[in-house]
Amino acid sequence: MAGNEEAEYEMVMPIVLAKTNGGPYDDAAVVAGMTCGALDQELKMTAVLNTLPNMRYIDRPLLKQVDLIAMKHGYVTEHGDVDEDSGWQVVTFDWA
Repeated sequence: MAGNEEAEYEMVMPIVLAKTNGGPYDDAAVVAGMTCGALDQELKMTAVLNTLPNMRYIDRPLLKQVDLIAMKHGYVTEHGDVDEDSGWQVVTFDWA
């Protein structure tokens, strides 16, 4: 994209559990659950492969849960810089 063109995104799969799509659950709760579930699966695979997961930004309210997920799979987390605009924080992983 050049200049100030706005990005356009197309939904691949609607999240019908979220209130904005007519579901019964708060959107933030659905996003948190999906984010933590995906991380749990990724760490399960990286632990089996005996490798470290990539650094990533995590929404700060999820950090305590991310720490527990990491411990479950034999990792520890280190919290780095916070992106002040988004409130998301850098998280890296190491072996426990």
